[in-house]
Amino acid sequence: MPWALLFSGALAYAALYAPQPLLPAIERALGAPPGAAGWGMAAPMLGLVLGPWGLLPRLAPRPALLLGLLGVGGGSLFAGLLPGFWVWVLLRFLVGVALSAVAVLGFALLPRLFPGRRAVAAFVALNALGGTLGRSAAGGLAALLGVPGALVLLGGLPLVLVPFFLRGRLPPPPRPQRPRPARAMGVGGVLLFANLFLANLLPYRLEAAGVGLAGVGAFYLAYLGGLVGPFLAGRLGEGAALLLALVGGTMLLTPAAGPGFFLFLSGVFGLHARFGEGFGRRGESAAYISGYYLGGMLAGLAYPPFLGRPLIWAVGLSLALILLGFRYNPAK
Repeated sequence: MPWALLFSGALAYAALYAPQPLLPAIERALGAPPGAAGWGMAAPMLGLVLGPWGLLPRLAPRPALLLGLLGVGGGSLFAGLLPGFWVWVLLRFLVGVALSAVAVLGFALLPRLFPGRRAVAAFVALNALGGTLGRSAAGGLAALLGVPGALVLLGGLPLVLVPFFLRGRLPPPPRPQRPRPARAMGVGGVLLFANLFLANLLPYRLEAAGVGLAGVGAFYLAYLGGLVGPFLAGRLGEGAALLLALVGGTMLLTPAAGPGFFLFLSGVFGLHARFGEGFGRRGESAAYISGYYLGGMLAGLAYPPFLGRPLIWAVGLSLALILLGFRYNPAK
């Protein structure tokens, strides 16, 4: 079961982020105006904001994780059928609520289950791998199977791990030590806002430049930077991760946008691993995860007004927020 927990985020995040490169195509399929699919990215973030304070993470770890994976897989599968715009948005919200159990308990329990093994870095890296494969595969699969076919296939992936949580026990999460939930929420929030704010804008930019669905999906292979960043930050510290984010974000304004996005995401995921582990050891993973996805929810709502603006506005805002969050990291 510990190894299933380590890998659970990979499949869950593949299902969560698969719609991202397909946002314009989803809008066309549902007859929605440009930018409206941002609700489908914001809704699961809202679920992940509210979920850590709700029932699932308060259950015993094993049933919480079992129900969480059932909710993510089942909800994503039905949402992939695109049953109407607002039903799709509601299902995406419920996916986020279910995923909160996996995210909170991953940061809370993995340092206890794998002491001294950089388990949180591996958890974040695997989550990034899952999100990367979900995004990149969605474009190619949509070209072959259509948008609903791609989303259904990728959405059902978390159900594969359900049998591993039908038996066994897990340790309880740590109790909060000197809890500072506002700080934990703020530090987490700026990281995912910066990440998804740019990621939500980029498919529109790429399509406008004449890139097809498969090409847009391939661009999101830059999320493989999330495999590098957590381990690099674990070895060199938060400062190295911050430098990667700043350099990579600046490169988005140049013809080397693809490598720049890779470096930017390496830095962001490196900071996420370090900060998530720090708040997890303090027993504040619920506040950190809630704030992290509050930032993601706001990114889903904030990007449409930037669709017609120069990219430097979005890049500058994202990097400024990362610098602000770095001032209040849990290592201080």
